[in-house]
Amino acid sequence: MFYVAKELVGIPGLPKTAKGIREALCRFSAGSEELVRKRSGSKAFEYHIDCLPKSAQHALRARQIKELMNGSPKELSAAPATEPVTPNAKGSEESKISVYRKCPALMEQKLNCLTAAQRQTADARMALVVEVLRLGELPGYSRAKAIREIVRQAQTGELPQRLADAVSMANAKKGASRSLSEISLKRWVADFNKTRSAAERLLLLAPGKRQVVKPEEIKWLPEFLSFYRRPDGRGIQEAYDDFSVGWAERYQDDAMMAAAIPSYDQVCYAMNKLPVVVKQKGRITGSEFRQYEGFVRRDWESLPVNYVWIGDGHGMKMKVAHPDHGNPFSPEVTFILDGSCRYIVGWSLALSESVIAVADALRHGIKNHGKPFLYYSDNGGGETNNTFDAELTGILPRLGIDHRLGIPENPQGRGIIERLNRSLAMRISRQFATYYGTGADRSTVRKMTKSLASATNAANKGKELTAKQQATLRDLPSWESLIQHIEAGVEWYNNRPHESLPLRSDGEHFTPAQFRRYKLETEKTEIEWLSELELREMFMPQIERTVNRCEVRLFNNLYYSAELNNEHGNKVLVNYDIHDANKVVIRRMDGSFICEAIWDGNKQQAFPVTAEYHQRQQRIKGMRARGEEKVRLAEAENVQTLPAPAEQELLRGNVYRPQRGATPMALAELEEAEYSEDEYLNNSLDILESNKRKNAI
Repeated sequence: MFYVAKELVGIPGLPKTAKGIREALCRFSAGSEELVRKRSGSKAFEYHIDCLPKSAQHALRARQIKELMNGSPKELSAAPATEPVTPNAKGSEESKISVYRKCPALMEQKLNCLTAAQRQTADARMALVVEVLRLGELPGYSRAKAIREIVRQAQTGELPQRLADAVSMANAKKGASRSLSEISLKRWVADFNKTRSAAERLLLLAPGKRQVVKPEEIKWLPEFLSFYRRPDGRGIQEAYDDFSVGWAERYQDDAMMAAAIPSYDQVCYAMNKLPVVVKQKGRITGSEFRQYEGFVRRDWESLPVNYVWIGDGHGMKMKVAHPDHGNPFSPEVTFILDGSCRYIVGWSLALSESVIAVADALRHGIKNHGKPFLYYSDNGGGETNNTFDAELTGILPRLGIDHRLGIPENPQGRGIIERLNRSLAMRISRQFATYYGTGADRSTVRKMTKSLASATNAANKGKELTAKQQATLRDLPSWESLIQHIEAGVEWYNNRPHESLPLRSDGEHFTPAQFRRYKLETEKTEIEWLSELELREMFMPQIERTVNRCEVRLFNNLYYSAELNNEHGNKVLVNYDIHDANKVVIRRMDGSFICEAIWDGNKQQAFPVTAEYHQRQQRIKGMRARGEEKVRLAEAENVQTLPAPAEQELLRGNVYRPQRGATPMALAELEEAEYSEDEYLNNSLDILESNKRKNAI
């Protein structure tokens, strides 16, 4: 290390000025070429540190060490290769390294077991080792001196903050009185030099951790779990009581084992070490247990439109008036969703989950959006009925639709339709006062149920209803009102941004309707449609009725067809569409088709209206319209704006002025115009009555 005179100002053992230092350096070097040389790029001469007094040399080395330690940390360089050392009692680290190098899988396992605290401690130790290696590279400075200097500064508090923090972290054992020792730092340097890679350094320099007893090593734990993992939902205390009784009976002849029963705290400690899946196994089963296991996310967006339809029925958590007898009950709504775009293609409302309800929802979807390739549903009674997909007579095989069923007790596999039921069906139910589902106030639900029962019983017995009972029945929604709310809810769902769909160019998510149109435009999917005859042959909701003079009554509506003349008094099956009440399909009890009956198909005017009367009514309407227009024009012309009379400033707004009884001019002229108009209308009617015609309708 060489220095010029200006760099040595203030160093102990040397003159105070640069001139004096330059003269002293000339004496110290005695003109030796090894101790003095010309600094490159400058005219000044620099002198080697060995020609300086001992006190000056110590001061310069201390200043250089401080500058190095305050500088940025140096990157870890690869440790020099060392000769293999035969494992012995003192060479346990070498034996570890040799084992790790022969078995990389073991090294990976050990690395995976390291905690975050162990990794931080290892990094801090490596930072101190790097500082030792940097200082040891200085001329005339060994690693041993570097270690002693770092330990001295750590004990006196002279270390830079960066290294002081590293010392605090490098100590595996915490404590205010603990500091850095030379033995520890030498051991870390030795371990660092034995390694060849970063993984080996991390393993050797990481501190050990306290060995915790693993749950699988506890001998009595399986026996306790046999009492705890039961589907009755018992707690740890109750299970421990039964476990204690069983332990005492098992070791009643062995006093030592009987006394070695684990305490309740030991059981709780062991149970806290177990994973949730292990503890809950046997306590819960089916779909509830699967919520703790891994799952597969299905990619629905890659499927074309109408490739997979997903359907499911949902019991609505509300009360509605029964369409037949009016008593309150909870209906079943069925939604069918296109999995590729989350679009609701069809829905149906029925008295309960059945094959007819599902088939009607399918028919509604196929009628409006074409035929799907695959229908995916759960294995409920309404979905797996033999009539539904039997090979010969089922609806789906007849239409060439593949019916797939989900795994029993695995609703997660149909998460799309399950979320729809929670978001849409529950949203619709909450719009009514008779909602009793999740989130509803229990006290309010209890009062509502009691009031409905009281009002319904009174109405069925023909009693006079109180004001409270009448208000309760008014809050009970009708069947038609529920259908309207479901239609509005489906429209809302199909046209709201859906988080599961991709983003548009404006940053908003696609709505199901937008994404369906987008996929149809980009993928050019061919939609297969069914004819009216094929749609009619699909199952529809049906109900048994009796024909009375070519009429059948359904939900307070009358449907008529002349082809029912021969069925008077017979029972028939009325197939109806809740989405279209204009007509129904009538079938015999064996299912054969009879006709389509029209709503109020036999209703007409009591008497025929003649053409003359019709023309007279049209003429009167025209004259009335023209007369009213004249009156409006006359009123507009007679409206005059008169200036307001002046008021005294002090009496403004505080004086009562009685009105005179005279009729205003505008009102008098209006009454005269109305009288003239009435006379004109009467004369016109007389002319029409005298001109009678014979061509009646």
